[in-house]
Amino acid sequence: MKLRKHLVPFAVLVAASFAFAVADNPIKKAMQYAHKAPQGEKKIGEKIVEGTATDAEVKATLDAYKAMADCKPPRGEAVAFKEKVTKLIAATSDVAEKKAGANAAYKEAANCKACHSEHKPEAKK
Repeated sequence: MKLRKHLVPFAVLVAASFAFAVADNPIKKAMQYAHKAPQGEKKIGEKIVEGTATDAEVKATLDAYKAMADCKPPRGEAVAFKEKVTKLIAATSDVAEKKAGANAAYKEAANCKACHSEHKPEAKK
């Protein structure tokens, strides 16, 4: 019984640590905001490509990408990472400014595999 009493604070601490790690990591924060969604909902990135994202969603996505600009990638060349993020920021800015062809440029810039294959940390085994 005493053990169970101590596990609750430990579980809260672990959950808070995870939330802090995500909040403190601009790359994870941007990926979770723009490229993940609860089951049954569209990802913000998909909505941007379709042209159905709200102005607020586009601005929040742009801000999240800008926060990634000075981050060191978890893996791979920093210069290549910076180029990809810069392209993503430019494309998202064009969407925000409602420029012609911006949604297609965003889709190309937000190519997950191109970035993840070089920069995403390898899964822990």
